[in-house]
Amino acid sequence: MEEKRIALLIGISKYQFATSLSNPTNDIDSMQATLKRLGFDVIVSKDPTYKSLRISINDFGTRLNDYDVGLFFFAGHGLQIKGFNYLVPVDANPLNENQVEYDCVNANLILSIMEDANNKTNFIFLDACRNNPFKRSWNRSPTLSGLSYMSAPYGTLIAYSTAPNKTALDGEIDSNSPYTLALTEEILSPNLTILQVLQNVRLKLIHRTEGEQVPWESTSLLNDFKFNDNIYFSLDTFCQSVMYSKKKDIVLNTLNLRTWDITRLTKKGIPLNEMDIQAGVVEVYYQEGLNYFNIFDKLEIKIYKDGEREYNLFTITKNANHVISISQQLYNRLGVGLYDDNRHSSFFDVDKIKALARGKAKSSKDECFTNWHFESVGFTLYYLKNPKRQFIFKTRIYPNKKVIGRTIKDILSNQYLKLIETAVKIREEKTENGKFEDFQLNLMEPELGIFDTAILRTFNSGDKKKNSSNLLFSQSEGNLINTTELGSLIAKLTDIYGLDTQNQGYLTGMEVEDLEDDLHWSGRTWDLNIQHQIMDNDSAIEDMLYGIHLYYYEEYGLEMTIFGLEDLIEHNTDEQRR
Repeated sequence: MEEKRIALLIGISKYQFATSLSNPTNDIDSMQATLKRLGFDVIVSKDPTYKSLRISINDFGTRLNDYDVGLFFFAGHGLQIKGFNYLVPVDANPLNENQVEYDCVNANLILSIMEDANNKTNFIFLDACRNNPFKRSWNRSPTLSGLSYMSAPYGTLIAYSTAPNKTALDGEIDSNSPYTLALTEEILSPNLTILQVLQNVRLKLIHRTEGEQVPWESTSLLNDFKFNDNIYFSLDTFCQSVMYSKKKDIVLNTLNLRTWDITRLTKKGIPLNEMDIQAGVVEVYYQEGLNYFNIFDKLEIKIYKDGEREYNLFTITKNANHVISISQQLYNRLGVGLYDDNRHSSFFDVDKIKALARGKAKSSKDECFTNWHFESVGFTLYYLKNPKRQFIFKTRIYPNKKVIGRTIKDILSNQYLKLIETAVKIREEKTENGKFEDFQLNLMEPELGIFDTAILRTFNSGDKKKNSSNLLFSQSEGNLINTTELGSLIAKLTDIYGLDTQNQGYLTGMEVEDLEDDLHWSGRTWDLNIQHQIMDNDSAIEDMLYGIHLYYYEEYGLEMTIFGLEDLIEHNTDEQRR
């Protein structure tokens, strides 16, 4: 069941007796458009009188019981009087401090309504900390500027556009306030919690105002609420997601794709081209018939030996307006970027874009190119003369994990390619998708100084490209275990691969005690991804190259399985070729 969300947005610009403000009603328009994208039912009130403001708040409180999430946003004048915060309606005209409570709305009314509601999560955003508009007409002014701190009830977050007792900026005329502008930009960020969103808002606002305005929050939220939990997707949110996340799978996650959705070329028998091999590419994926950002219909993924991943969304298009729109969105999100004006043109050159769209570009210098580079990610946009009218948006994720140079094959004693040729079938089992076959291997010498028995299990699906095999090592002595030998084996594997997928390395003293007492042992698991890095098993889209699982059962003793033996052998062969 989807979460129901409701928002009340109040914006007041044209005050009758107070200083008018340029942007609150613009802020409301921006917030309304943003929240609708995030699934909110939005109620808007612009320039309300005291009476209509109270009615809007009361109606909002009544409706709140039918929703899971409530949001109140106010842009306009706000006052702090005797420790209480007041929202100033359009017709407010208090002659002194004592009249404020009769002409203005106490912000605690919003808190009370939310506290009494049956819903689980509420938000209050107050972009209302401007200077007191009545100060000059009063005999004495309020003690403090801005708004005072309010405690948030359970399940509620209160966000202020600036710190307590400080004033906020209204922004440029006919625009948005700095706070609302940053909030509408960041609140769409995919899969970020509200606290992460507000942290980004704070960093952005501090930078834009040179430290003059620092947003503030009070929270008693009971969960990690996400405004954009895959509700809204755009080029802008795609870039935000990729830039903010450290997960290497973020591109495919954001595109809502999995590796099994995409054609892996070598699995189809299509070899890598020589240029890719020289560049260090170890695998290429390709898929067409897609539709991203209303223009890109193809995706190519290149996996590099050094851990880099490159995602190319591309299409052939004659539509110059689409190209211009994509480039402008990227400029707005990522900045101006870089390009070599001796070799390419910029996407700011609209005439060059139109010439490329018409197929009238004169040389490769007319091709449009811009690059953006950040700490762990890079973006590049191309519009090409050759191939004609090809439009490419490239995302590069730079490696943040070690690429492993060796494999277990370097320490194995037996030549398994030769042993497989003389193996004896000992078991066969049919399944719906094919059949399993187990082959006994006659080891020339104990493997890794521990295992004297090896069984090769193959799975035959009828499709040679989908066949696989696993190699199981065990001890004929059954459950006898030598913890010294086991510690030495784990040390050898850890020296090659490092910590396993559970962040465990060398055998510990506590593990030795558990093994000697025949207690549970969690074992070691090294799963390698296609780049020969330790896999993130929490990722649903990592493609496994091969795996090494070492475990102990009281009944069967110590066993080790190599999953994906053919991929291990093929990886070693490819390394030798290189």
